[in-house]
Amino acid sequence: MKNALVAPKERIFLIDGLRGFALLGIILAHIGGWFIAGGIPSTVWQKYQNDVGTAIANYFGGIFIDGKFYTLFSFLFGLSFAIQLLQRKEDDTNFIPRFMWRLVILFIIGFIHHIHWKGDILGIYAILGFVMILFRNVSDKILWIGILFFILNVPVIVRDVVQTMKPQEKPKTEKEQKVEGEKYEKETAKSYSILKKGTYSEVIAQNFKDFKSKADFQFSSGRIYITLGFFLLGLWVGKKRLFEHFEERKSFFKKIMWASLIANVFIVAFFITIEQMKLWEKLGAWMNIIANSLYTIHCITMTLLYITGISLLLNLKSMRWVLDKFVTVGKMGLTNYLLQSAIGVILFYGIGFGLAGEFNAGWCYLIGIGIFLLQIIFSKWWLSKFNYGPMEWLWRSATYLKWQPMQR
Repeated sequence: MKNALVAPKERIFLIDGLRGFALLGIILAHIGGWFIAGGIPSTVWQKYQNDVGTAIANYFGGIFIDGKFYTLFSFLFGLSFAIQLLQRKEDDTNFIPRFMWRLVILFIIGFIHHIHWKGDILGIYAILGFVMILFRNVSDKILWIGILFFILNVPVIVRDVVQTMKPQEKPKTEKEQKVEGEKYEKETAKSYSILKKGTYSEVIAQNFKDFKSKADFQFSSGRIYITLGFFLLGLWVGKKRLFEHFEERKSFFKKIMWASLIANVFIVAFFITIEQMKLWEKLGAWMNIIANSLYTIHCITMTLLYITGISLLLNLKSMRWVLDKFVTVGKMGLTNYLLQSAIGVILFYGIGFGLAGEFNAGWCYLIGIGIFLLQIIFSKWWLSKFNYGPMEWLWRSATYLKWQPMQR
């Protein structure tokens, strides 16, 4: 009986720890590009191409950071929904309408966030959350069909295969390619300049304008499908209660961890070999499809490696002090996510210090780690006085249309 009572608390503790770890990865993913969340002019990034710090950061980011933490954050969103679904009272007939209203509020928060920083994911989460609700009562078979279809980015693979099989259009001339390149560079430079040097109103206007390019990127890259896939994976894990009684699930987590690690070693070795031999330009369109699919699998397996490996690591008694730090940040996940954006905008945009492009990605990573350490201190202080983070409190109060008790 004692274990049955302790398990749910430990489960939430571990999930909060994973959320805190995800926030560390998210700030590193964003700060490496100066929080621009879009194209950067070649005149800016080229000056760091021969820089050792940039080379190290690029390799580290490519293998361990880029494309791996929005997936982890998405997994945890789906997992949190499943936990809420399982913990609801049997007579709570308003759970789904209330959760939908909760998503509407999240979309509003995401919209406000986007017009200040266009890399926002909350608005996307809110929209996909309505799709996730449709899967809450389906069979495991249908759920796994959905998981694999979206997580493997099947819509984009099908699109690319169809385009490759179509009769090839007449190649663009060197002059046409040059004109297109100059047009893109001009548009990128203009957007970058507004963010780095523009006024508050100019930044807002530019980010509002970039809603379309953001949507185009989500669908063209397939990120929106992969995000939904990880929502559904989190939903399945939550429904199967895999984080409950974690000690009993260790063997399962270890198998996934080792399988993910081995897959990643082979995929990373493949990409490094192709890069070092400079074969990309010699490979045809079909090889590009295979490479893109392998990169998707790499991101998936790295995410699974983080979920299982970090869970196993943080569950060790000797690592409890590390888990405590991640948990502190993870309990205020929404607040700390938005706070990271606010700090990034102040540091790198013209409405703040305008430091975008002023130092390499290696220094950016060190600054990002420093910001995360400050978030640990801030979160610990805040939670010692209040029940919720400020944005969590606001979101919860708006959900129930009643001010929630804030003071401890």
